[in-house]
Amino acid sequence: MVSAPPPSPTNLAPASLVPMARLADQVRSPEFLSGLGQALEAYFPGISHVVFHFAAAGRPTVLAHNLSADLERRVLHPYVERMYLLDPCYRHWQAEQCGGLASLDELAPAGFRHSDYYATYYRDLGLYDEAAAFFPLDDGDCLSLSFGFYRRNHTPSQGELLATLDYLYPLLEALIRQFWLASSLHLPTPDESPSLLHSFGQEVLSERERQVAWLILRGHTGPEIATELGITPGTVKNHRKRLYAKLNIGSQAELFRQFMLFQHRPPIFDQGRNRSGDGS
Repeated sequence: MVSAPPPSPTNLAPASLVPMARLADQVRSPEFLSGLGQALEAYFPGISHVVFHFAAAGRPTVLAHNLSADLERRVLHPYVERMYLLDPCYRHWQAEQCGGLASLDELAPAGFRHSDYYATYYRDLGLYDEAAAFFPLDDGDCLSLSFGFYRRNHTPSQGELLATLDYLYPLLEALIRQFWLASSLHLPTPDESPSLLHSFGQEVLSERERQVAWLILRGHTGPEIATELGITPGTVKNHRKRLYAKLNIGSQAELFRQFMLFQHRPPIFDQGRNRSGDGS
């Protein structure tokens, strides 16, 4: 289990378990997911949260949230469309598939706040002290609870928040498991096409160059890439130089822009449909 180091005492028991009792009463109800958010808000007024379903393959699905219409447009729409591919929380689940709690700082690579993903998308969201809870389901799926605050000065501190949720985690995990088993929730069929992140650059880059490009896009530093791939920092530099040359770019910012443009290319089957519509 991933867990942020909590303050002393190790676990912070909430003053009341009434919100959890209400949630338990909804475990066989379609209202359970919204009730999960309401329980979180009862313990931490002003907190913002999103409940995602992370499938073993395909895009995340938003199951519930308490964001405003403006934040939904600015945060959730780009996220489920393409930004999830570079999200440290999503990448963590895909790599580790273990339940628990973690702050964004624990999950993000060292260069995350210097990445263009951060500069172009994340920083402008105005979210502070983001963290996530991962609740494993079946067959590599996960229910992920992402939470944080859209104001800098808030109570409690992130450490206190994580310590309280660490205390509640076993109960939440059991309730979510029972809800998932009992519910008739039908999620969209995951997109079976290759991940956009894995198909980016496949026409011109080698497999190793694409691996380096993925890690650069996710904010990994040169030494982190070397460790991840089991190669030397010098080899990483050579791969970076070659992939930049093949893509006709000169910086990480240009790599990010190319990746963003790649997201908006029409799918191959659409291109074929357009051609057939021209009289073929």
